[in-house]
Amino acid sequence: MKELAGRVAVITGAGSGIGRGMALAFAEAGMDIVVADIDDEGGRRVGKEVEDLGRRCVVKQVDVVKRDEVEALAEQVWSEFGGAHLLCNNAGVSTFGMMCDGLPDRDWDWVLAVNLHGVIHGLQAFLPRMKELEGDKHVVNTSSTAGIGTAPFVSPYAATKHGVLGLSENLRAEGAAHRISCSALCPSGVNTGIVESGRNRQADFGGPAGTGNDTVAKFIAKGLDPEWVGRMVRQAVIDDQPFIFTHADTRELVDDRYERMKASFDWATAWRDANPGESE
Repeated sequence: MKELAGRVAVITGAGSGIGRGMALAFAEAGMDIVVADIDDEGGRRVGKEVEDLGRRCVVKQVDVVKRDEVEALAEQVWSEFGGAHLLCNNAGVSTFGMMCDGLPDRDWDWVLAVNLHGVIHGLQAFLPRMKELEGDKHVVNTSSTAGIGTAPFVSPYAATKHGVLGLSENLRAEGAAHRISCSALCPSGVNTGIVESGRNRQADFGGPAGTGNDTVAKFIAKGLDPEWVGRMVRQAVIDDQPFIFTHADTRELVDDRYERMKASFDWATAWRDANPGESE
């Protein structure tokens, strides 16, 4: 999507962190912004920042877990702006520090609901409407390096981010006929508030709670500036990049994963040769 000025961007989880960085970056490029976040106070702060950049902004408190709220967001965007050319499904949460078998169901349900179903709800609400718009459109889904390689002790998060990565690759193929492209954002250490994401945990999943730990918090605090990441995402949309890797060492995760996959093919070939079946 080469032309950004005068178009509309919708960003979930825009009240802080990478979502805020994207909101400001796209506003700097002349886009009008829809800031959607479960944290209404944070969303309003970012909305003011967008308006200070001279762009129109609508702030909407939205829980992406609730399909009806995301649908209402889409209806409002089309009513007030006439459409959205860019959708950033960015809202995300995580638990930390336990093996997958030690987590209660409500922890799994919470992370899956926000990180994966939240993206699905965004696509279900916005894609049918985006198909009807003329010109190029784009979707950015926030995955993670945890969606590329292993991420011990954050299994629900890793599972959702692998899912978002696959969903993004499929959408990139499926959306081409409608001039809708898609990028998967795969950040590593970025200075965001995800360690405290439990502060907005919904009552259905146990209510507000602390989910982080000091080790993760210290790592994240040394991470990239979210505004820098926002500018990187902006350029990736312009250049239509399928993946947006914020850290160069992510390549090692990709190389390691696919070397292990290729080695497994060698093993499978040897096993099949030693144990011929009726067909492959």
